[in-house]
Parts: sequence; C-alpha cells; structure tokens
Amino acid sequence: MIVASYITPHSPILIPNIGKKNHSILNKTTEAFLEIKNKIKEEKIDTIIIFSPHSKNKSSEIEINSHFQQDLKFEYFGDYFSKLSFSGDMSLAYKLKEACENDIKVNLYADFKVDYGAAIPLYLLLSEENRKISSFKGKILVVNSTVLKDNQHHFDFGQKIGEYLEKENKRIILIASAELSHCLNHRSPGGFYQKAEAFDNKVIELIKKKQEGAQNLFTLNEKTIKESKECGLRPISMLLGAINHRSYEPETLAYQKDLGIGYLSMNMNLK
Repeated sequence: MIVASYITPHSPILIPNIGKKNHSILNKTTEAFLEIKNKIKEEKIDTIIIFSPHSKNKSSEIEINSHFQQDLKFEYFGDYFSKLSFSGDMSLAYKLKEACENDIKVNLYADFKVDYGAAIPLYLLLSEENRKISSFKGKILVVNSTVLKDNQHHFDFGQKIGEYLEKENKRIILIASAELSHCLNHRSPGGFYQKAEAFDNKVIELIKKKQEGAQNLFTLNEKTIKESKECGLRPISMLLGAINHRSYEPETLAYQKDLGIGYLSMNMNLK
C-alpha cells in the first residue's frame, strides 16, 4: 500500500559537493528534504517509487527502469564522491506494466545508472552524513514521464498503478521529482517570462485543491506552460493520479525561486 507521497525538486545545487557556495541559497529546500528524510526513516518502507521527467531514452511512452541495481552517481556534474547504490524492484516493475497493459502502453528498460531527475532527490533523502552510505534497506523504482504524452495521460497512468499499489503487500512511498518554471527572473536558465510566477502560483493552488484542482491542471493554457519551461507537470500528474482515490491534505514545505527556477517541496499528507 501507499503510505506517503511527496513532491521534491531535483536541483544539483542541493548536493553540497556540486552546489558548493551556492548550496546555502536553497536552505529552505534543504530543510524540507531533511523533514521528508526523517519521515521516511520513521516508516518501514519496502519500495520508493519516484516519477522523473528526465529519461535518457526519450521514449514516446512512459517507462519503468527494471534493472536489479540502481546507482546514484553525479560525474556529469563533476562530483565523483557522492554516490549510492540500491536494489531495484524488478518484480514490481513488471507488475505495474501488467496493471496498465489493457489501457496504457508502458515500456520497461534496464539501466543501472539512474537519471539525475530521480538520482538527486533519492540521494538527498537516503544518504547519511558521510554521503556514501545509507541505512535504507528497501528498493528503488524509477518511472520516467514522456514529453510526447499529455498530463492527462500521465494522470491516467498514475490512477492505474495507484489502484494496483493499494492491493500490493508492500509499504510504498511515492515521490514526484518536479520543478516548476525555469523563467522566474532575468537570471533564469530559461530566460525571463512575465507570466512564470503566476504559473507557479496557479499550479501550487491547484495541487492544494486536491482532486478538484488536479482536473484543472489539464486545462492550463498550453502557451503559458510552454513559455514557463517547466519540467514538473507530468511527474506531478502521475503522483496525483496515484493518490486520487485517497484522502490527502497537501502541505507546502518550501517554495524557492531564488535561482530563477521554481523549487517546490510538498508533503501530500495521505490520510
């Protein structure tokens, strides 16, 4: 069953060895990660499922990484020290594909190296003080969204796996790795877009309206979404679909825009 669900960003700056002096800018987000980390430690978790927007395969379908090993490494960002390894939940990957097969096509792939959209939140939530070990003994399952399918498709996928997971004899946590607009000021990596801040505020408002708000996510203006250069709506849609049958009370743990990107951290507070 699903015991908890969260939304987190995936900025590499949150990793001290990468962020260095800029790491402290995101202190509120770091504190939110620490709060989530402590909650995970309180639960006896079998599997963490993380929805990531950054598949390396660029598939036209939602994908699930079925590799038996899941390595979190950050050489791409120049960090050869921060790393962790976990077991992948191969059996659950196949079960989720089967749960969707009559309605939604899902591809399985096998890659021991986890994409950074999933690796960064997992590393921050599961590493210990020396950053090279973890007390987490459960398994990891990475689900990748696709830009070639809309938010409604991802929500429908979430509903299908959510229905299955409630019958699964495992304790499961869901995490949407998601960032909102990349255009919040003139230093933003995506350039400045004057409606970007209103876009972020609207997304947060709709998430807090729970099931009613989730449906309105799919009617947001497409031009505004594109110009805001987000990478969060699809992972968030999967998560909201997966908990759509549950009662929950979204709580914003942190929202930071200091670096021109909307970094949202939320606890969905499942009932």
